[in-house]
Amino acid sequence: MMMNPVLLKELKVKMRSWKAAGIIGGYLFILAAVALFITYANANDMYSSTINPQFSIGAYSGIAVIQFILILFIAPALTAGAIAGEREKQTLDLLLCTNLAPRSIVIGKLLASMSHILILIIASIPMFSIVFLYGGISVLEIAQLFGFYIVTAIMAGSIGIFFSTYVKRTIAATVLTYAVGLFMCFGTLFIAVFYIRIFYNYDYQSYLPLLYLNPLAGFSSLLTTQFGGQYANIFNMIPGLYMGNAFTYKGPAPWLINTYVNIGISVVLLFLASIKINPVRKSLFSFLKRK
Repeated sequence: MMMNPVLLKELKVKMRSWKAAGIIGGYLFILAAVALFITYANANDMYSSTINPQFSIGAYSGIAVIQFILILFIAPALTAGAIAGEREKQTLDLLLCTNLAPRSIVIGKLLASMSHILILIIASIPMFSIVFLYGGISVLEIAQLFGFYIVTAIMAGSIGIFFSTYVKRTIAATVLTYAVGLFMCFGTLFIAVFYIRIFYNYDYQSYLPLLYLNPLAGFSSLLTTQFGGQYANIFNMIPGLYMGNAFTYKGPAPWLINTYVNIGISVVLLFLASIKINPVRKSLFSFLKRK
């Protein structure tokens, strides 16, 4: 199969710059600092003379949380200027004059940005190998974690591509992308807390569907499921937000539904972005109106 021309061009251009190496270096430095701190804390535990296998849970959780936060922070920045940047440089019209379909341009831009995220995730594998020194975490669980990373990054990148297509300026697209991301992470949680407090008075015994839009809720559900907590969630510690009884909840794991929701959001946003940049869209609509 031939590689998408937009993706091929973007990879050749972006990988030559110092920014790509700088992002990878800074990313790995942060993860390495967290991993070394956790390892040092375990080595200097005065209450233990041997390596505690349970410590792998803390090391795994710490590295996983930091990496997830970094991905949520980096992915929108890489995609928010993908189309808007071409418009600002006045090269979008030239790109649209090629034989590429609008969806190929959109998908190529997304994949080019996501290639950076994929490189970051692959480069972080040695950091997670530290967890295997203590045991308790399987390769399958790390594969699930990395798969969730990729799906979430694509969803966040699709939001950036969408606003980059509909907004003319990169700065405005970036601000809107982060605003939507913050709403999905914290706005939905805020609404869920007040909804339960007002209508259920702390007695709600189910997982609110609104939280399937929350990547943090899905991520915490994945971690607690891997640790044998069934479908318990760290958000249960928030007063007024009881999101599922680990002993009575029999539905699918929330992180799985969150994954499907993220895929659906990505497909819809990429489809809308493809329609927006279609150069014959306006003329086609005008023709249909005249008819």
